[in-house]
Amino acid sequence: MTITVPSTSGTLSYRLALENDRQLLLDLRKECGWGAPKIQKYLGDPDRPFCIFLLERENDQVEEVGMGGWCLDMPEDQDTASRERRIVYLSSLFIRKAYQANGLGTQAIDLMEETAIEEYGAKVITLDTTAYHTYVDEEGYAVEDFNQRGRAVRWYEKRGYTEYRDPKPFFPHPTKTDPDRQLQAVFMRKSVS
Repeated sequence: MTITVPSTSGTLSYRLALENDRQLLLDLRKECGWGAPKIQKYLGDPDRPFCIFLLERENDQVEEVGMGGWCLDMPEDQDTASRERRIVYLSSLFIRKAYQANGLGTQAIDLMEETAIEEYGAKVITLDTTAYHTYVDEEGYAVEDFNQRGRAVRWYEKRGYTEYRDPKPFFPHPTKTDPDRQLQAVFMRKSVS
């Protein structure tokens, strides 16, 4: 299924990712700094569909501008994703850097939320994001500024999401001196019924 959202630069839609999209998904995750494990583990899992965001220009040119994913059931964490409780977790939302700041992220989450509700029957949508502002240091490592909340946290709050559990180390970001280092995540949800 494709849901489209008009954009000033074209029409944003998505298609479900297939096995032959593995390299594209890995490239997108590398561009945003997330790494490969989630794709390696879950691509093809019916409870964890991924999508590729497509921007169709007026000249019929179609560009792959980002990715996203849904988790429909997490037996180990039913507060985050549960078919029985109709909780859908949004994951891996990323718009390529060259396309950011044009409203495509907002349109992409609109598509993801609409799909979670209409296709997957969500009554509650959950997600996670970095808890604190991060920047890249001179060695290329992500550094957390614990004095500033993450920019995405405020963005999700404006969309009606609230925190439902305490922040904790969650996102792997190893360094030379700390191979087990994780960035803090904040866990958010909103009711959509």
